[in-house]
Amino acid sequence: MNVKKKVILSLGGNIENREGYINKAIMEVEKAFKTKVDKSGLYETASWGFEAEFPFLNVCISFYSSCNPKELLNITQNIEKDLGRVKKSQKGEYESRVIDIDILYIEELIINTEKLTVPHPLIYGRNFVLTPLLELCPDFVDPVKKTTIKQLHKSCNDKNKVILYKN
Repeated sequence: MNVKKKVILSLGGNIENREGYINKAIMEVEKAFKTKVDKSGLYETASWGFEAEFPFLNVCISFYSSCNPKELLNITQNIEKDLGRVKKSQKGEYESRVIDIDILYIEELIINTEKLTVPHPLIYGRNFVLTPLLELCPDFVDPVKKTTIKQLHKSCNDKNKVILYKN
């Protein structure tokens, strides 16, 4: 029997109906994993690494799943595609998108493959991820840094504003 592990995702987007796409993605996650998610508030932030017409909305969600990491990645990427995501960012080149779903954590697992790195390697320098994560699970311990989300947030050097958009 597969043991269920806590999965934590970050969702964001800045095209058209930003809140609608995020809500639809959350519904699709709940349907695909047959679960109800816990979620942070929605946060608005400027684009990261490029100029965009509209700011991003970001949220973190968590749930328990017995899927293996490869299945998790396939399901989340299929949800992105179904909602209209054209391609993933490559080599630090970012662009506007209807939805982006990143796997932040799969409980205490550390994964480093060509297709998937968990914990997500860019968490530590991004307040648009750490702020909703802080709301969702402040005492969760990062398996690489061996410190809580609360401590990671406090030590983050990212000075970009992260504004609560909706609880």
